[in-house]
Amino acid sequence: MRISYSQFAAYRRCPHLYRLQYVDKIVVPVGPELHFGAAVHDALNRMYDPRQLERPELEAVVEAFVRSWRGREAQVPEPKRQAYFEQGVQLIQSHYAKYSEANEDRRTAATELRFSIALPGDHKLHGRIDRVDVLPEKKLEVIDYKTSRRMPPQEIVERDAQLAIYRMAADTLYPGFDVATTLLFLLHDHQMRTVQSTEFLEETRGDILDTVARIELEEFEPDPGPHCDWCAFRSHCDLFRAPVEPEDLEIDIASAMSEYVEASAAEKQARKRKEAAQHLIHDYLDQSQAERVESSGYVAQRRTQKRVRQWDAALVRELLEPIGKWEEVTQVNAAAVKRLLSDPSLSRAMRRDLEAAAEYTDTKMLRVRPLADDEDIEEKGE
Repeated sequence: MRISYSQFAAYRRCPHLYRLQYVDKIVVPVGPELHFGAAVHDALNRMYDPRQLERPELEAVVEAFVRSWRGREAQVPEPKRQAYFEQGVQLIQSHYAKYSEANEDRRTAATELRFSIALPGDHKLHGRIDRVDVLPEKKLEVIDYKTSRRMPPQEIVERDAQLAIYRMAADTLYPGFDVATTLLFLLHDHQMRTVQSTEFLEETRGDILDTVARIELEEFEPDPGPHCDWCAFRSHCDLFRAPVEPEDLEIDIASAMSEYVEASAAEKQARKRKEAAQHLIHDYLDQSQAERVESSGYVAQRRTQKRVRQWDAALVRELLEPIGKWEEVTQVNAAAVKRLLSDPSLSRAMRRDLEAAAEYTDTKMLRVRPLADDEDIEEKGE
């Protein structure tokens, strides 16, 4: 399978969105901001094209923007066309004034650089990088242009999967270079730079492989959330398809929905009361140095349950590689190791060793019931 960052991001946002866009290949109108961004990209590609002996004049760069925009503006609503056009010309002029002078410490090695990275299972990760600059001392900077007004905090950039993919591509295409990745927010003339850790790159690679596996299994269930409000495919989504009511339908849907909301609010309030009572029971048992108490016809009893807090990834790998099972684990987590523990080909000794590779935590579980009743009222962690 060939997968790009856009496909990966679409699936992570909503598997059903991925199906509509990449399996069913439904075409939806593109927003004006994307047309604007594409025209700006075309102009900067003209400005930084490494095949040029000299940097082009400002007029040539502006003309590249104008030509690209004229080919797209018909798809932009009339009231916004002129504003986007003027903003684009101003952006190009401002960027050119600041960055047009030659910089001896920096040269552009590539623009619109296409890449294809091999993944386990004969899969390919492909994409295109806006710009690659070579710096002194075998350093490399991968630059991705952004024309959005909104800038994320630095901690989000540090864990940006798109930049991680670009870093993987640069490591493959330019071995031996120290690679940094940068988001260049053009409207603000602000750069956000990061160097991803090896651990995050491996985590991203594992997420991609997990996504590929789920796509191959055709797991395309909708994952509703706030993103549904602005999803371009909303009108095609099964969740938002208008119901077709039969003529003899006697259900008052408005009343049912109102009742549901009111019941949910009452349930939420009851849950808060239960949690407050639970904390009081735990406090009583703690201070009484007991695990069981009887009162007013009820009995409360606690038990300790051991749960995995985290796995020693290096130790799990050391155990699994010699028996050829490491490739089955894309991420070292409870679900992955649990699947392996159910593998009948694993020896008892190996199962014990895997279980020993986990760090455990103890959780207090509370059970409350009437003295004359075997049915639990509640069983919940501390």
